[in-house]
Amino acid sequence: RVLAGSMALSRRAKLEGHDERVWFLSWTADGKKLASCSGDKTVRIWMESNGSWFCEAILDDAHDRTIRSVTWSPGGDKLATASFDGTCAIWALKDEEYEQIATLQGHENEVKCVSWDPSGKLIATCSRDKSVWVWENVGEEDEYECVAVLHGHTQDVKMVGWHPSKEILVSASYDDSLRVWEADEDDWSASQVLESHASTVWAFAFSSTGERMASVSEDLTVRVWRDKKFSSSSSVLFEEECVLRGQHTRPIYHVDWLPGSDVIVTSAGDDFIRVFSRCEEKEKEKVEWELIAEAPAAHQGDVNCAKWRPGGGEQRLLASGGDDGAIVLWEFKSK
Repeated sequence: RVLAGSMALSRRAKLEGHDERVWFLSWTADGKKLASCSGDKTVRIWMESNGSWFCEAILDDAHDRTIRSVTWSPGGDKLATASFDGTCAIWALKDEEYEQIATLQGHENEVKCVSWDPSGKLIATCSRDKSVWVWENVGEEDEYECVAVLHGHTQDVKMVGWHPSKEILVSASYDDSLRVWEADEDDWSASQVLESHASTVWAFAFSSTGERMASVSEDLTVRVWRDKKFSSSSSVLFEEECVLRGQHTRPIYHVDWLPGSDVIVTSAGDDFIRVFSRCEEKEKEKVEWELIAEAPAAHQGDVNCAKWRPGGGEQRLLASGGDDGAIVLWEFKSK
């Protein structure tokens, strides 16, 4: 158990270059590269060399509006971007250059998020047009076709993401709900609608195994869900396990699960980044989460995203992006 207040987030580096707010961040699975996307219509790819970070590449010719989401493929050889221009772009690293190999078109409005499934074969996108699309990589490397359009949300869909170990897709929306989608062969349907939040659900994150999921909202709460069917079924049945209230004073925009742990990080419009650890009170048979570290005044404004670097190693790093256009790297360590 990690004791309350026993850890610290200390600033290690500030990565500057974007001209407008940083919306989203994505690490490669090996933790060696970090991609950032911005209102300046660019993606920047950052790497570390001899202890200092530098911008390896700028991808600036795919979108003519804000890039809202960026994500690496599981293998780290491709990158997908989602934009307010209604499209997604797929990039591949070829001869040490990033080349756009495909454009996914079909949404009728701003695309808010893009996510690869663990196999790297499927991509999910979600949009202000209230729909979620599933795309499959068919035939050639650069061929993607839409294999499903999922309707059910009544408002803008903010985020979409794949379960780490089951063929399950989750989406979060301005309609205050999360929808859990399951496929019966190629036929997708919502197996659960989670409606505990009282306002927009901005984001969610799975634990490494997928047994738990955390969601964050405009309603200022963090909710942790547990899959009751986790070890017994290929489907899921999420039930609410815990609610964290009063931890942020403005909307909570992002949550991320520290790989292989019971630790989550939240980032919000109150300029705070907060880290929580799960503890089970055996006597009370109650699950609680304790605040173990925080970073106030992280970005002089909204903190839109905070992502743990995978791979662990000696140094536990967290990257955050905010309305100030900067990316900050934090070391998470004992006080």
